[in-house]
Amino acid sequence: MQRTYQFILITILLLLVFDIFLNKPELFPSSRISPCYSEPPPASGKLNSTIEKSEDLLNVLSTMDLSNQTYFIDGFDRFDWYRSQLFKQTKGRSKRASNISTLFAYEFEHEITVTTTSWNRMGHRVYCRYLDDNNVEIGIPFESLTYPEYIASCKKREGTRKIGLSVERDGDFVPLPIIDRMLKKPKYELSMCIASIYGDEPKWLMFIELIEHYKLQGVQHFYLHIHHASEYDMAVINDYVRTGEVEVHYLIERDMRTDDHWQMVSIADCLIWSRGETKWTIFADLDERIYMTNYTGTILDYVRDIKNESIASIQFRQQWIMKTELTPPKYEGDGQLDKWMPTRRWHNSSGIGSPGHTAKCIVDTSKVFIMFVHYVTQFFPATNVSEYVQMRVDPEEGLVRHYRDLSLGDWGRIWLNTTLQFGALRNTDYPSEFLGKLTENVKRRAKYVYDNYYY
Repeated sequence: MQRTYQFILITILLLLVFDIFLNKPELFPSSRISPCYSEPPPASGKLNSTIEKSEDLLNVLSTMDLSNQTYFIDGFDRFDWYRSQLFKQTKGRSKRASNISTLFAYEFEHEITVTTTSWNRMGHRVYCRYLDDNNVEIGIPFESLTYPEYIASCKKREGTRKIGLSVERDGDFVPLPIIDRMLKKPKYELSMCIASIYGDEPKWLMFIELIEHYKLQGVQHFYLHIHHASEYDMAVINDYVRTGEVEVHYLIERDMRTDDHWQMVSIADCLIWSRGETKWTIFADLDERIYMTNYTGTILDYVRDIKNESIASIQFRQQWIMKTELTPPKYEGDGQLDKWMPTRRWHNSSGIGSPGHTAKCIVDTSKVFIMFVHYVTQFFPATNVSEYVQMRVDPEEGLVRHYRDLSLGDWGRIWLNTTLQFGALRNTDYPSEFLGKLTENVKRRAKYVYDNYYY
């Protein structure tokens, strides 16, 4: 059905081009001019069947890859599909952005995706600006929309080496280099997106333990966003960057917001950053340790066992471990780590949260359109299966140990009683089969970085 439809569409378009050529030869050659929609795509067909302007027709012909089925999303031209999803949410016209701050740009097979940091800009109109090797702009700007939040999708344009976003068609923009995501297969099987780092609590020990825990669970690469980190904390973060295990994106923005609002920026960027580079991606916080319980094996073993292509998200329930003190400000030796590693120091635990309650997920980012902190908001329409779904992991197979500080953010006063609804407090332990190796690895990294006169 799809092939027949495409054949009919191509025939119609060719006849229209021939008619334009006869009646308006001055239109040739034409720059790439982008269709600018202020209404959702027509509901009468899966692709725009009405082209009111000859310029729009020429743009469609020059940018659509009708021979490649993956260009389409649910049968729609992919950019029409993006607009239709926005209009389902907003039920209105696009808005003009007052400004836009870009983060990174990623090139995929059929589009260039630009991530942003500007707050409250969902559904705003922006213009994709293309530069060649000589920083000369290519063609007329392409009108796009910021949707999902913090994301804008741009049509690809031959010869593009840098790209930027502007709020006016001829407005100022910052060119970004383009990160290649046109990979034939993922580089990693399992990676992790660490929630953005901010706040004043010392993080060096929590960070080392996080990385070493997940390495024991089979994680091969870490994506990290930093909003604020001390020089002392950065010493160990940079050491993991040196060894190629961690990549860092820094979050800088002109819009004022509280620190916690940076988490959605990091989630949106990491959804795109990891897409195509890794098969499975963990989304979790600095103080969370996902692990397998009665399942024999690591997290990597577990995701390797998933053969059902419809499963695009694996959700783990949470157990809160009551963290009652701030971690030490500086490294003082192995004896200190024996006492202060979170997995060794804190054991007083809540019951296990109900399904979906502040859960954490491991997802196939190629199948996820919108990601939230605790769950997938929207999957892409499925290919080769009826739909993509989320699988909930029973606590008997896997769990999140969340070392939650009771004082930070006044969490104990606001949320402790809610967690007590899941059962009385009890002592639980980090898995003993991993604790010895984890302690050894944490000590080795901490000693290498901090056991010198500079600190």
